[in-house]
Amino acid sequence: MAGAFGAVPLSGRAAEPLRLQDAIARALAGSPTVIAEQAHLQAIQAKAQREALPTPYTVGGDLENVVGTGALSGFSSAETTLRIGRVLELGGKRQAREALGAAEVGQQQNQAEVARIEIASRTATRFIEVVADQRRLAFAQDRVKQAERTRREVATWVAAARNPESDLRAAEIAVAEAELKREHAEHELLSARMTLASSWGSIEPDFSTAVGEFDALPPVEPFEYLVARLPATPEQRANLLEAETIAARRRVAQAAAKPDITVSLGVRRLQALGDQGLVLSASMPLGNRKRSAFSVAEADAQLAALSARRDATRYERHQELFERYQELGHARLETDTLRKSMIPKAEQALAFTRRGFEAGNFSFLALAQAQRTLFELRERSTEAAARYHTLLVEVERLTAAAQDTTP
Repeated sequence: MAGAFGAVPLSGRAAEPLRLQDAIARALAGSPTVIAEQAHLQAIQAKAQREALPTPYTVGGDLENVVGTGALSGFSSAETTLRIGRVLELGGKRQAREALGAAEVGQQQNQAEVARIEIASRTATRFIEVVADQRRLAFAQDRVKQAERTRREVATWVAAARNPESDLRAAEIAVAEAELKREHAEHELLSARMTLASSWGSIEPDFSTAVGEFDALPPVEPFEYLVARLPATPEQRANLLEAETIAARRRVAQAAAKPDITVSLGVRRLQALGDQGLVLSASMPLGNRKRSAFSVAEADAQLAALSARRDATRYERHQELFERYQELGHARLETDTLRKSMIPKAEQALAFTRRGFEAGNFSFLALAQAQRTLFELRERSTEAAARYHTLLVEVERLTAAAQDTTP
């Protein structure tokens, strides 16, 4: 996952700063989902190895004509047979099972990669939220300082009878409102930090700040380049691998149409005569072809359904990518406009209004409005930048290859 995000230091427990790559690495290393997918892969690999084994030999025996009546009483007329047998598979059944096992292993490997990308994307999104909340808290703290400064100034002018008592009350309300916003920003940041720490199984944040370059908006590749990556993503490859697995099951079903032969060879001893002889037997099941035809028809229907779903998914992902790409462009334009034009003008307006207020030319309400406008634009700039970074993570998730999850 690409991207860089800035941080605002927080007071609190001493811990190491956290970067995006470290957060993703910790999430992947400690994720129960990754562990479960790897364990499931080992189970499927063991199953594939088991199914690839040849049919086992069987050993058996018979004891006949014993404990009967008359001449067959006792063991004097017993016939003892010892045999060894085996099912001879015909029609390439073992090779078909090996191909099915390989397809199922490949499908699970791809599923593990899909899980890794999902975890990396989710962790990156949570990281962005922490960084944005750090920025919001910093703005809220600055707003409290500005409101306190204004309240003191207004109190001075009220004491000098230059401003009415109502201005002081309005300034005090502005301080209280700023403090409420700061408190809200503090608990929002705490929640975001807890959520991020839970990505690697920690019950409380074990980092001081999330560190990076929040103000830098990484460029995005051309849309045509991103679209060309869609077929290579693990999510898209999952449909192809599922098709391979169904096709392998179809080959197993086809091979099952040819019945196997069970043969056995043994030695029979006739106790009454004291002689021995070889015994050879063979058997073959009936009705395999009809069962095989139903299994083949089932696989064909599954392949047809999968093909239709694959087309639908391809169209949906293309449209989703297009929407994210358009939103990215708007978020970048909004961020640049706010930073380069609107916020500088709001800062100039606030400075001008403050000078006019100190000179007695502007009212407190004009100053309060100028302050409110600047802080709202700063918050809007943070929202736009956070939205850009989050959308970029979404685009990378939609077009990511397996190796893209490696920090």
